[in-house]
Amino acid sequence: MHDASETAPDVAHNDRISDIIAEFSEVFAFARTRWARYAEEVDPELKGVGIMMLQLILRKGPITATGISQMLDMDKAMVSRQIAKLRELDLVDTQSALEDRRVVLLTPSAKAEELLGAVRQKWAHAYHERFADWSSSELEQLRSALHRFNASAESSSAESPNARRARDHRGLADGADSAQTDGDPAPSAAD
Repeated sequence: MHDASETAPDVAHNDRISDIIAEFSEVFAFARTRWARYAEEVDPELKGVGIMMLQLILRKGPITATGISQMLDMDKAMVSRQIAKLRELDLVDTQSALEDRRVVLLTPSAKAEELLGAVRQKWAHAYHERFADWSSSELEQLRSALHRFNASAESSSAESPNARRARDHRGLADGADSAQTDGDPAPSAAD
């Protein structure tokens, strides 16, 4: 039988985690709503998941569809449909990897970079409004805690087969960065 003094901290700890999960759910709902709205502003045919992929391509590109699928833990068919839509809307450029011409690398088009710059400004403004009455130390506490939380997820899945495949695809893309076929520098990894 457990001592009551041992179970009380466990209950409080579990309650706090449940509260954190509820708070994350609200953050995700806020983010989904914003992504959907911004996607529509970019193009009425674009969905929230499409602009999320486009943002990932901008930050991590050149990247493969397989890499996107693994990073977002999405079905490859859904990723392919969204990429086809992004290409149709002239938001994504493609090129073959130098190491393996069968591998297609995705990069944001100039049009996408311009549109996402405007979206990023709106996105930042929305967060600045929400953080307006936070002190610098409160912001740093949140940043540090979220960084620690995200880093723990990366380290716990670092050896999974999906993580290795995603890393391999990024490695292929990294090798192509310095030798793109059109001679332009690789897109920046800026957020």
